[in-house]
Amino acid sequence: MNQPIKTYTDLCEERDRVKNLLVLQRQKIKDDWHELKDEFIPVKNAFGVMGQMTSADKSNPLVNAGLKLASDIFLKNFVLAKAGWVTKLAVPFVVKNYSSHILARKGGRYLGKFISLFNKKTNPRINKEYKPQPVYQEREIIVETTIPGSNNPV
Repeated sequence: MNQPIKTYTDLCEERDRVKNLLVLQRQKIKDDWHELKDEFIPVKNAFGVMGQMTSADKSNPLVNAGLKLASDIFLKNFVLAKAGWVTKLAVPFVVKNYSSHILARKGGRYLGKFISLFNKKTNPRINKEYKPQPVYQEREIIVETTIPGSNNPV
């Protein structure tokens, strides 16, 4: 404000001006914060992938044991047979950790497909009499209404 406050109305006007300025500055801070978050999404994704590569998913220990065994045997002995000792240590570690996260996310879907291959009720290859049921059937809906105080439907 350039003018000095002399009356009560001047004070009220200044208070309103400062309140409006505060609202605008808060909105600008929110907008800046959202822009900053949007700019750092690639960095967040990169750190997420790095985190998945350095730590295994611990939700299913049997899957982790199988991945460890497969990565140690297959990768070390066949794929990386002529690689250096650092590569033989690092690559199976990264593959095991990252694949455990992938299997934790998508493993249930793959397991369901595998089990459905052997289920006679839902697999048309095994059960020749299998007929899929319709997902949606149309039905007629009848609505009866009654007038309050009367026993006759309308």
